[in-house]
Amino acid sequence: MEKPAVPSGRFVWYDLMTTDIDKAKAFYSKLFGWNVKEVDMGPMGMYPMIHAGEQGIGGMMRLPPGAGAPSHWIGYATSGDVDAAAATVQELGGRVMVPPTDIPGVGRFTVIADPQGALVAPFKPNPRDDAPPQKEPGPGEFCWVELHTSDQAAAESFYTKLFGWTLQRSDMGGMTYTLLKNGEREEGGVMQMQPGAPYPPMWLPYVAVADADKASAEASELGARVVMPTMAIPGIGRFAVILDPTGASIALFDRQGAKARN
Repeated sequence: MEKPAVPSGRFVWYDLMTTDIDKAKAFYSKLFGWNVKEVDMGPMGMYPMIHAGEQGIGGMMRLPPGAGAPSHWIGYATSGDVDAAAATVQELGGRVMVPPTDIPGVGRFTVIADPQGALVAPFKPNPRDDAPPQKEPGPGEFCWVELHTSDQAAAESFYTKLFGWTLQRSDMGGMTYTLLKNGEREEGGVMQMQPGAPYPPMWLPYVAVADADKASAEASELGARVVMPTMAIPGIGRFAVILDPTGASIALFDRQGAKARN
């Protein structure tokens, strides 16, 4: 029996591209309780894989000297055809940063920059019999991802063509927030960056925590910088945004005050 394909446009993995892996390991293991284990990837070398409990959720890679980019996270979003996705990106005015590449025993991926410069990795995983079931993310797991872009309308057009997402827009007090959807499932969000924002267009991953205030305070004690103090999203939860000690942006999210789910 043929294994069912993972729907296109579902974020399933995150890599931290960092200037200092040891510093990042120490920070995230204390903040989220992550366990980072070295995994032998054969010709690709050793790969520090992030585990939340027993579940692998991401990894870390060292930025090469002279990369010209600060530490940052890259999300891997599923694609039915990575090579076709790379070609589509170029047709739509984006750039292919890493050409389609096989990861032995894992799948095939490419890293692209959208026309505004945000990075994301279309990824086709190999079919698995032991794939974990979809569940509500627990503490220390990635729970959301959000595109901060310099041109919201152009970015939305680009990603609907690349991943087949549909859009659901809502007014959030003078700004438009767009949900990216596969059917009824929400895969992420899009928002317009404010003029003069101190960071480039990017995909911002959110990690679930028990208390965003306590987590941001602990992050600060561990050497991070809180760039957005805890804010409430009525009926959804609360979040804060930090820069980790190596300079990568990440958001902390708790569901305090969220509406009960059926």
